[in-house]
Amino acid sequence: MVDWYGPRNPRWRVELLDSDDAPLRMLEGVKSGSVEIAAQTELGVSGQLVILDRGQEIDWMQHRVRITYDPGIAGADPWPVATMLLSSPRRRTRPDGNLWEVETLGKLIVLDEDEIDETYSLAAGTQIIPKVVELIVSAGEHSIAVTPSTATLASQRVWPVGTKKRKIVNDLLESAGYWSVWTDGLGQFRVEPYVDPGERQPSFTFAAGKASIHTPEHDREQDLAKVPNRYIVVGQGDDTNAAPRGVASNDDPDSPYGYQARGNRWVTASEEGAEVENDAAATALAKRRLRDAMAPVARRSVTHAIVPLNPNDVVVFRPRDEPDGVRATVQRMSVTLEFDSLCTAEWRELL
Repeated sequence: MVDWYGPRNPRWRVELLDSDDAPLRMLEGVKSGSVEIAAQTELGVSGQLVILDRGQEIDWMQHRVRITYDPGIAGADPWPVATMLLSSPRRRTRPDGNLWEVETLGKLIVLDEDEIDETYSLAAGTQIIPKVVELIVSAGEHSIAVTPSTATLASQRVWPVGTKKRKIVNDLLESAGYWSVWTDGLGQFRVEPYVDPGERQPSFTFAAGKASIHTPEHDREQDLAKVPNRYIVVGQGDDTNAAPRGVASNDDPDSPYGYQARGNRWVTASEEGAEVENDAAATALAKRRLRDAMAPVARRSVTHAIVPLNPNDVVVFRPRDEPDGVRATVQRMSVTLEFDSLCTAEWRELL
């Protein structure tokens, strides 16, 4: 078992990859850098590198980088933090050596920049997940980790010319009850079913005490005003069939965000044009939307030692003043490529 709480002898590695993510060589001359991983942003991963110009023959248009962290702990293998494309290199001339400053972008940019050049239509009954894989491959990416499914489209779907492939992929994944597509540290496109946070096992526990790996300072922020207690989902109808409709309401008298707690009034959020087959599916989606909408009301800002976590992982946090602890999902992680770097994290509390 890994002792994450003991002393560390950490180091960072930056590897240069080709356009298929195959390793080429270690990237020499990296002076500094940073990585931010965020669950709710379009690209999921971004960063920056400062590289001493040694004539490394970097192809800024094709090459990629993989950033790996080795904690220097017995029994803990190094793990890839991010695999990214290179973007916007800036060459700075200095008396003591020229530098490259380059932005790095998560691989979702590949799906975001590739748009369909003709109308894309899928018939009702089409199996969803194979089409998702087909779209990712059509964008030139082949590193895909897929959880298979026999889910099919309830009705025909059509996307106009110029639609980004990432949007089509995520529309399809939502229809199948999957997460939006994301990329892991290895750069794999992850296609996985959505699992309710309450059903997920914690990936890590942060507890106060002598073995703590988080700093004592942490912040908690709540935005209560925008939390809905009712959610309405309306599907797609036609000339002969009414649009499916579902409503989820929080009328729990013990809930701090319920109808009673709001002074017996509804705070309503809604979504139209959802891909749902019937009222029951619309109601199920409304319940999920309401649950998700209530989850962001409390956010924790915590600084901790770097451990292998992914966005949306569940963690348990037991600070000194809350011995019972809280469960939360990882929303954002920021690190710098320094010897003594810590992770600045933002978590979303679970109710």
